[in-house]
Parts: sequence; structure tokens; C-alpha cells
Amino acid sequence: MFTEDELYDIHLATLDVLWNIGVKVESEQAREIFYSHGCTINPETNIVKIPAYLVEDALRSIPKTFRACGRNPENDWLNEGNRTGFVNFGEAVRLIEPYTRELRKPLKKDVDDVTRFCEAMDQIVIFERAIGPSEVDPDVAQVHIAESFYNYSTKHAYIGMNRPENMRAVAKMGYVVSGGEDKFRERPLFSQSTDPVSPLVHSKGATDTLIEAIRCGVPAKINSMGLAGGTTCVHLASTLVTHNAEILSMFVLSQLVKKGHPMVYGTSTTMMDLRTTVASVGTPELALFSAAVAKLAQFYNVPSWVAGG
Repeated sequence: MFTEDELYDIHLATLDVLWNIGVKVESEQAREIFYSHGCTINPETNIVKIPAYLVEDALRSIPKTFRACGRNPENDWLNEGNRTGFVNFGEAVRLIEPYTRELRKPLKKDVDDVTRFCEAMDQIVIFERAIGPSEVDPDVAQVHIAESFYNYSTKHAYIGMNRPENMRAVAKMGYVVSGGEDKFRERPLFSQSTDPVSPLVHSKGATDTLIEAIRCGVPAKINSMGLAGGTTCVHLASTLVTHNAEILSMFVLSQLVKKGHPMVYGTSTTMMDLRTTVASVGTPELALFSAAVAKLAQFYNVPSWVAGG
């Protein structure tokens, strides 16, 4: 999709955005980490400006391959180079009842059923939270999803914890399943999925949970979802620069917390339907953008996870 020179131009444009525009960081803890390593911070706007050398250092220190460890080692998936595997997508807010065809909100039983279904599908190499239980408190719904994963799956999982407390709870569950914290840290059974907010905002919940994940020994995927024509520029090329700035700034934070911590470059970025203002997932634009992100991740020599349609 791109020449090496074009990829380098995208990288230089991203460095320009990170230093001359910056990213808004809502977490005081994260701002202190950035500031103590040479970033500048506007105390009134909470905008952090990141120098290029920190970005280059982060990209060099992120492992070039990522082993997604399953409880059954035969289900390990090695994410590297141009290898391609498939995951289910999430997170659906409603489902079609398979017997009555009724459209309804998912329940905890449905979470269990979908987890077992993904476990049985040979084509799915990693479990992604597909639905959330609507009958529980949404603040702890991700913990219930993790419980279902530990009970019914022997593959690796991506589960986006929304609070540091939930991350600690689910990591401790993983320590038990693995037979000890040391064994979990050696072979972590799930990864955190952390989402920036386009354009160029890192929420307190996202950054604080990412920091907690790193401290608990949990790998992480940074997964931005900009909407071209809505929360980002209508042009996909410009959207790619914004998207890249969101991902790389989170990469910098992760490596400042712990150098060498495994990270995955993710995307769910697509376009906004300008007639209805609906996020259009599964469009040709999403496919083009995902291909662009995969190529950019190869340029950086880091593992990638991209949305499909």
C-alpha cells in the first residue's frame, strides 16, 4: 500500500503532531510519568507534548514479536511479521436470540455461550470479548466477561478492563488459574485492550488501567477508533497520522512505565456515515485503513491487530 519513503513521511508527520500539537492526558498519574521523562505539559489544558527521541526509544524497546499465550500451550499464537490469524470482533450491545430470533440485550449466560463457541472455532486464534452481560453493574461487567473466559476458554484473550480495580481483580484471577503469579507473568493468559479517544485524547480510565496492567504483568493492545469525517479528518491519510499519534503516545507511556513491555498496535478506525452520523464498521474505508495500519506496524516492526469487515 505504501513505499518505505511514504511510511517514513507518515512517521515524520506523526512526530510533528506529538511535539507541536500534543495529546490531552486526563490522568494525573500518567502526566507525572510523561513529565518526569522529558515531556512538556500545559497545566491548564493537560496537553502533553512528546519529543521525538522518546517515541523512537519506545519503538525500539517494544518486543518485535508477541506470543499470545493460552492456558493450553497448543493454543498459543505467535504474532509477528506478516503472519495472519483471525479473532472474533466485539463488543456487541445486542444479539439475535438463536431460537426465537428476538433482538435483545445479552445476558451472562450468552457471554458463556459465545465464549464456548469461540473456543470451539479452530479459525479463531484469540478470544475477543464479544458481548457483555447487561444484567450486571456495567462498572464490573468486564470482570464477569473474564470469569467466563477463564471458565470456558483455553486460548488467549483480549479483554478491555475499564478501571484499575478491575484489572487487579482479573489479574489475580489469572494468577490462580495459572498456578501462581510468577507463572502468569511468564505466560500471561489475557491482554488489556486500551482505547484512546479520538482526536488525541487519553482518558483517565484508559491510562490508569494501562499502567495497572503493566504492573500486573498483563500485555496490552492500543486500539484507537477514530471516525473519518467525524472525530478525525475526512481524508484517510490525515486520519492515519492522527491515529498513529494516539497509538505511539500510548506506546511511549507503556515503555516509560516498563521498558520492553509487550505491546500490540491496534485499530478499529473507520468512517462516519455523514448522512446518519453512525459509525460505519465494515466499510471499504475500514478495510483500506486496516491494511494501512498493518503496513505501518510492519514499518515499525511491532505486532498488529486490525479490524475487519
